[in-house]
Amino acid sequence: MILLSFTVRNHKSLRDEAVLDLTHPSLKTLQPKGRDWSAVAYPLSGIFGGNATGKSTILDALLYAFSAIRESATTWQASKSMVRAPFKLDGDSRTSSSLYEFDLVHDGRRHAYGFEVDQNGIKREWLRDIPSSRWRTLLERDREANVLTFHQSLRTKLEVTPRELVLSRALLLNDSPLNGFARDLVESFDIVLVKDSHRAARLSNLADSLADGDVTFGDLEALLQVADIGVLKVDIEEKNIPERIRRALRRLQRDLREDDEEELHAEDLEQVARRLIFTHHGTADDCPPFSVEEESDGTIAWLTIAVPALETLRKGGLLLVDEIDASLHPHLLEVLLGAFVDPLVNTHHAQLIFTTHESYILSPLSEVTLEPEQIWLTDKTNEGITELTCLADFPKHPDANVAKRYLTGRYGGTPRLSPSLFAALVDAGEEQH
Repeated sequence: MILLSFTVRNHKSLRDEAVLDLTHPSLKTLQPKGRDWSAVAYPLSGIFGGNATGKSTILDALLYAFSAIRESATTWQASKSMVRAPFKLDGDSRTSSSLYEFDLVHDGRRHAYGFEVDQNGIKREWLRDIPSSRWRTLLERDREANVLTFHQSLRTKLEVTPRELVLSRALLLNDSPLNGFARDLVESFDIVLVKDSHRAARLSNLADSLADGDVTFGDLEALLQVADIGVLKVDIEEKNIPERIRRALRRLQRDLREDDEEELHAEDLEQVARRLIFTHHGTADDCPPFSVEEESDGTIAWLTIAVPALETLRKGGLLLVDEIDASLHPHLLEVLLGAFVDPLVNTHHAQLIFTTHESYILSPLSEVTLEPEQIWLTDKTNEGITELTCLADFPKHPDANVAKRYLTGRYGGTPRLSPSLFAALVDAGEEQH
């Protein structure tokens, strides 16, 4: 999958329609010459903005759309109402539909897939492609018109509930002609969040991946050497889970499982708990290993970002990283971004969309050059509405210092600070004492 653009409306603070475009301005037609999509789709896009302006909301909207494809036919069905996140600061938006649409390349062909949801479920869903020179409709779904049709080339019929996507149902059916498209979308997507709980889960999964051979110790040690943070070796520590804990987990699973006829065996549960341990360079011959909890925030941040980045670069796909600069040195961030923009490294046209506060990336000091079309800015109105704009929409200034202009608010997207108010709070506190 290569993402060309993403459109969203009425998702959290994104009340109005916003489009994140990853295509070169040179793409003037429906298809590039020779269908070389890697030449017209940027591998890197950065979203900049102040705190609470909605940078993370862009990624959250993408996450919601991919999650709907993966889960609306399964886990979402257990919810009492449609899973959604509309804009809540006005009455109309809370009951209005939300829209999500991908313009993407699958199997070398351009597709447009999207859907609308409201409080009652799926309102509309559509899929189009370009087999030759014009758009062709493969799937059309409209709840109000009571329509669910497929192109004759698909030779398929699907029954879906009001709250599940056709594509989500197709994901469960290996013989569905839409299964390959659905799998490409969900398997080509990954996201890294800045929350501590997400990082902890990432590292836990990483330990299991090492044990299963999905990621090698050599990969991990090489990534840590790239960061030059003094880690010499990585190992896995395994501890047996006490039988009483396993019995409690079996009871819990037995209570939660839907199929009463299914028998749960002891081997269905992991018998060991795994965690990563790190050996550092030191002067002693027998330096004790460090646990994950003893490692620095920088080491944790690098591992949780670098491993999925490596996996995405190896196979292609889309990686989202929220607050990519958190606990990372700017030069280490440059190494990561540089891998995506280097065609000799990024041979599968992997794509990275990130949010950040780090203006260094925009400065002349950075070795990674972003075109204006790769720089996106968020700002928030007094009504709490996030606005997304592209740097390319602003007048160009020859030899302008983009970082400086960004920090001085020329492009918006910077926090509206009030140092005098902060000083007044300090004075008030001193008077109380």
